[in-house]
Amino acid sequence: MISNPFANYTLSIATQYQDTKKGLIEAAKQPPRKRYTSIDTMLEECFFLGATRFGTNFIA
Repeated sequence: MISNPFANYTLSIATQYQDTKKGLIEAAKQPPRKRYTSIDTMLEECFFLGATRFGTNFIA
């Protein structure tokens, strides 16, 4: 039986490609949005967050 001398080399490249592909997919995912249970907790973090979430006419 004749074995392929490049089999390990090819397998190593394929494994690195798969690892890189998985890493790029994970890096492209956006983090989940933060959810607030009330306006008070949102305003404790930042006043301007209310203006960006509820519009420019938002008044606390």
